[in-house]
Parts: sequence; structure tokens; C-alpha cells
Amino acid sequence: MLGQMIKWSNILMKKLDKIEVDANKCQKVRAVVSSCSACMDVCPAGAITIGQDSLAINDGCMECGLCTNVCPTNALKWNDPPLMQIFQRIRRLAEKEADIYIACASSVKGKAMANVAEVPCLGMLPWEFWLAAGVYAPNLQIVFQPSTCRNCSFHGGEGLFLKEKQQAEEILGSRFSLGKAVSEAKADSQVDYSRRKLFITFWEEVKETNTITVKETLSAGKTLSPFEKYARHHEKEAGLKEMEETAEEIKNRMADKWLGGQVIHTDKRALLLRALEKKPELQERITLSVPEMKESCTRCDACAFLCPTDAIVIDGNSYILSTEKCVSCGLCGEICYEKHIHMKPASAAILREKYVFY
Repeated sequence: MLGQMIKWSNILMKKLDKIEVDANKCQKVRAVVSSCSACMDVCPAGAITIGQDSLAINDGCMECGLCTNVCPTNALKWNDPPLMQIFQRIRRLAEKEADIYIACASSVKGKAMANVAEVPCLGMLPWEFWLAAGVYAPNLQIVFQPSTCRNCSFHGGEGLFLKEKQQAEEILGSRFSLGKAVSEAKADSQVDYSRRKLFITFWEEVKETNTITVKETLSAGKTLSPFEKYARHHEKEAGLKEMEETAEEIKNRMADKWLGGQVIHTDKRALLLRALEKKPELQERITLSVPEMKESCTRCDACAFLCPTDAIVIDGNSYILSTEKCVSCGLCGEICYEKHIHMKPASAAILREKYVFY
């Protein structure tokens, strides 16, 4: 019981940080040959360091969130509040307000308004967020002031914002409304929006933390180290040999057994799936990058053991790719010594397949 309480406490403390760090999901930590340095490249303060077995953010961090946008594996995750909570706030506002906005902190200057979702920097929001927002909140307006961006210490935020927004707009086939000012919602003298915002944020964070705490305490969706994967592989190998591989249904059951029947998505993938849930026709406009194994593959299993999101699992001489877990990081192709794996473009319709067998 004491050990479980300590584990819950550690998870809660990690959730209190604005940026949650999980070194075990970092491509560079898992494999030194990885070329990924996106977080360090985008950080305006040079506050991120990656060592042989560590990913750290020092005290110079400006808490802009840009690193969480460019990190594909959730090794760096924004928590204040999480992206899904920001999206849910926008979705709720869209249902009851005619004019709703999203703005950076510098644009609203700390003034709490009922119809505004505030973020540190618009550049912290990935294209998947803008896509989901465009689907569920077509009346969303973006408060964007180029002059404010030019004078902002979050260097690179403006360019990243414009790039991610444009990608979402090309998929949506429409553009977001940009403005320099906010038209406030009708005032209610009985409601202190600043205090209400604080309460809502706190309550949603408690719910989110409770859900994640339960999952992590039960080891659901836990990212395994390469050594843990190796041990698990040999533990389950005997059981998997008894399973037939002929029928597609049996194959899926086998994959479910490996994955525990549960997929814990990254924030970006969860937002993409929410958008496609409401507008499945958009999947044909989205191109993802997925790994493909050549027949010459020697089945060394390195890609499965090093995958940061556990998207590749092993079954004897076969590989199973979980399309929902794959985040197109490309690490599997980089670490394949004999280059039996390459990343190929695929329509987002591949997400319907759930598993791809090689």
C-alpha cells in the first residue's frame, strides 16, 4: 500500500509541472543514433539538454510550450492544462457563445475573459489541435498580432504557429478568422470569470490526473524500456506460439493480447482521431508516414524494442504495427542497421486498419 501511495504521489507531482518530461519516450534517449533534436532546436532559451539516458529542462525554461509541439512522442507534454482540455474548453464555448477566441498570453495581457481560451504562445499548438478546433468550433477566431510576436521573447513561435495553422487549413479546406482584438461576451456581474477559470482548470486537472494516475498505477499504457520489452517478449513467447495466424480475426486478437487491448494515444493523435470521428472524409486529405518492413528483414527485433510509443510488437517471425500508436517519428528506420525499414506515405485511412502485419 505504501509503495502504491508513493507512486500516486510521484505521478501527481509530475502533473504539477507545466511541461511533463518522460525521458523514456525520447527518441534520442532510446537510441543515440536518432537524428531528432527538434525540442532543442525550437527552444528559445536553450533550456533543454539530452544525455545518454536523460532528458532535462533547466531553470532557464520560459514555459512557452514550443518544445511540446514539435516532440512527436509526448516525451515533452504540455500540462497547463493539457491540449485536450484546451480543445474541450473551445468546444464548449462554441456551443454557447457566438464569438469565441484563442489568444496568447501577451495578447490578452492577463485579462481573464469568458469567451477566450488563453495559451502561452500560439506556436505551442500543433496542426492536429487546429484541425480538431476547426471541425468542432467553426466560429473560433484567433487573436494574432504580428507586432506582438516580433517583440516576443518566444522566438520562433510565430513561424511555427503559421506553419501548423496552414497545414490544418489545407486539410479543412477553409481558413481561420484572424483578428487583433477580442469582443467580450456579455458581462455577468454575478460571475467572476477569473475565479471560475481557475476553478474549472483545477477541477479538469484533477480529473485528468486521476485518470492518468489510475492508468499508470495499473501499468496501463506504460511505455516500456527496451530491456522491459525484451523480458516481456520472452515471457509471452510461449503463449503466442499457441495462437493461430491464419484468420484476420485471430491475428487481431493476438495483437490485442500483446497490446493489452488498450491504446494510450499521444495528445496529437487523440486530437486527430477526434477530428476524424466527426468528419471521416478528411482522412483522405491527410498523409501520414508509416514504417514498411522489407522481405529482407532479418527480424533482429531492434525496432520493436526501441519504439518510443510501443507501436511495433513482435510475434515470432512477424511484426505487427499498431497504426493508432505509430506517430511517424521514423526512429525504427534510423536504427535499422541494414535499412530493411523505410517510411512510406499513407492516407490517414490506414488508421481504420488498426493493425498492419509484416
